[in-house]
Amino acid sequence: MWSHMRIGITTTVPIEPFLSSGNEVVDLNNLFIGAEEPSRLVEEAQVIGYPRNICSWIKGLYAKSLEMDGVVGVVHGDCSNTESLLDTLRLKNVSMHPFSYPSERDRDLLVGEIEDLCTYLGTTLEEAAGEGDRVEELRSLARKVDELRWNGLNVSAEDAFGCQLSTSDFDSDPDRWERGVKDIISNAGKGDGDQEGPRLALIGVPPIITDLISTLEDFGGRSVFFETARQFTMPSSDGDWIDRYLSYTYPYSIQGRIEDIMEQVRMRKVDGVIHYVQSFCHRQIDDIMFRDALDLPFLTVEGNLPGPVDERTKIRLEAFLDLLEGE
Repeated sequence: MWSHMRIGITTTVPIEPFLSSGNEVVDLNNLFIGAEEPSRLVEEAQVIGYPRNICSWIKGLYAKSLEMDGVVGVVHGDCSNTESLLDTLRLKNVSMHPFSYPSERDRDLLVGEIEDLCTYLGTTLEEAAGEGDRVEELRSLARKVDELRWNGLNVSAEDAFGCQLSTSDFDSDPDRWERGVKDIISNAGKGDGDQEGPRLALIGVPPIITDLISTLEDFGGRSVFFETARQFTMPSSDGDWIDRYLSYTYPYSIQGRIEDIMEQVRMRKVDGVIHYVQSFCHRQIDDIMFRDALDLPFLTVEGNLPGPVDERTKIRLEAFLDLLEGE
């Protein structure tokens, strides 16, 4: 269907079909939060009728979707509002394609979804499979940055988080992305000069708060695990390229996420967990299960609009880190 067009995605989807089709894939979340005035984009969506008590991510995605030639939205396995987002884009004559992760990790169902995506993009499942090794090679670089971070603090928390998060679209330019990440790896030091401080896990949806990670570092915390960003790298490399999307924990049951988090916090010697939740998001309910399962000091941080950490949240973060320092 497409040829060298800009196709937006609402979250991580199989990227191999995009690469084999020759289209440019754009993670709308990164485009939104990286905008000069992301709050203005939220306001634009509200002007056309989006309610104030709907997640700001969805409103930002809507505004940025209007710049795309087409949009692939995950309607099952991510945000419960994405289906309505696609409906509003249809009113604007934006080409859109719904994608679903099957509830029970059914390979045949997932293959069917990927085949439909390939048809939408103008490629085939076989051609997409030919990109599997290349994609895995790129993701392994992000996993290397993650290892450098948690195993020795040899790269900054912001670089570690950014490298992993951007594997959703490789910043729309895999070759340039690869060069940038290789530079981070080659320039990795022997520590950041201050390895003291509580080791933190950041779980939940990626924060809309633009300086949450740097604020934690400024307060003496050491972020060593970014749950969702790490999952974007498809850390399980067992099986073929399709199996990686079956092992990807985020779209499936909360239990799979909990098991992955528990394993990682043990391995990374995490001292405390920060669960970021987005205002008006159904995933806030996950907080109940996480608190019950994780036997570690736990702080829930909620954000609404894009922007820096507010003063009240700064006080809570500083108090939490003081608590960890005292243990």
